Amino acid sequence: MKEVEAFCRQWDMLPEGALVLCAVSGGRDSMALLHLLCAMSGRGGFSVAAAHYNHQLRPAAGRDEAFVRAWCGERGIPFFCGRGDVAAFAKEEGRSLEEAARILRYRFLEETADRAGAARIATAHHREDNAETVLLHLLRGTGLHGLTGIAPVRGRIVRPLLEMSREAINGYVRENSIPYVEDETNADPAYTRNRLRLEVLPLLEDLSPGCASRIAGACGLLRVEDEHLRREAEALLPPVEQGAVTVPATVLLGQDEALRRRLVRTMARRLGTELTAAQTEAVLALGSGGYMDLPGGLCAVRKPHKLTLRYKKPALEPLKLSSGRQEWGPYGVRLWETTEEPPETADAVTLDAKRAAGPLTIAAWDGAGRLAVENGSRTIKRLFADRGVPVEKREEHPALYLEGRPVAVFGVAVDWEFRPRPGARRLVVTLERRGTDDDLLL
Repeated sequence: MKEVEAFCRQWDMLPEGALVLCAVSGGRDSMALLHLLCAMSGRGGFSVAAAHYNHQLRPAAGRDEAFVRAWCGERGIPFFCGRGDVAAFAKEEGRSLEEAARILRYRFLEETADRAGAARIATAHHREDNAETVLLHLLRGTGLHGLTGIAPVRGRIVRPLLEMSREAINGYVRENSIPYVEDETNADPAYTRNRLRLEVLPLLEDLSPGCASRIAGACGLLRVEDEHLRREAEALLPPVEQGAVTVPATVLLGQDEALRRRLVRTMARRLGTELTAAQTEAVLALGSGGYMDLPGGLCAVRKPHKLTLRYKKPALEPLKLSSGRQEWGPYGVRLWETTEEPPETADAVTLDAKRAAGPLTIAAWDGAGRLAVENGSRTIKRLFADRGVPVEKREEHPALYLEGRPVAVFGVAVDWEFRPRPGARRLVVTLERRGTDDDLLL
């Protein structure tokens, strides 16, 4: 217990006067943690509550909930319980059961801590859990951050047992006659983490006794390195402005390879998205100019003098046009028929009224399609490039569609088939720009 108390003081896990919400599954590790926290609370000047999340994945899940509820009730420990359909959530989100369970469990813990006014959420991760996590990250492919393992403190989540071995926890449970329930799925080798715990780590310990402890030590060293790079990247980046983070090219190119990667990942993280190593490299590979879509509704825009990561502007909903004036996002759209030949501008499209008969729709370019032009059929993507329309503006660019077929792109081209013949009546569509330049699609 003294070692755990010292570890908690080192990381300020259990501040005096705070309420600590202990995550309790009912298993051996979490019951040991709850017992230990209660024993420490008198001397430490903090209070303890318990939180149990019923994943509803096993027939014995109700038994586990009843066990923890009863144990807490006998000792006057405030008890909070949550339930969720993990299987349905996993299917809906396209996630594994393990990942879905973790997301819902931590969501419940955070929400419960908010309601209860808890300053800390304690979980029972220990030294071998840390080693298993590092091995899992290695198997899946990871960078420096993944090799730092489980952090002792993440926000208000604390891990008081992180430097304690499984053997020491088992000894504490025996010495204090702490009851617990067994999760039968912990012995199921179908789960990768179970195989690591039951087969791989014991083999590694046979080959190199004490390896779990050394892995934990390496995590601590790498955590310091990772934190140094994080601070360096944060110091080089400006704050988020209008849903975007921009770094000058001189700053980006002035760093070594490791810090350039970290800058890109930090930019995305500030906008709420985690990038993979491959996505990070793809952003850096944009060179001095380019555009790419990223997860989380983000995009990267590279220009010779800067790199910007920003939220993509939501495309305007398609609008079926009728004669007269209509509103479309930041535009006023006007459609009329005439025998006169209006001047050609980027804000106007003139079609053959007879050939374009039928409901016209104005919409942001959908990323596909071709138009017939003087020198043959060209993809709209190619026409954009020929006209010098920036890649980052193309998916917002207005176009006209007839029964789903593109017939014109404003400021770029009108399909040859729909251009007015001599003497034909003309159908004219114009856009009236409103708002600031940043609001406009053209």
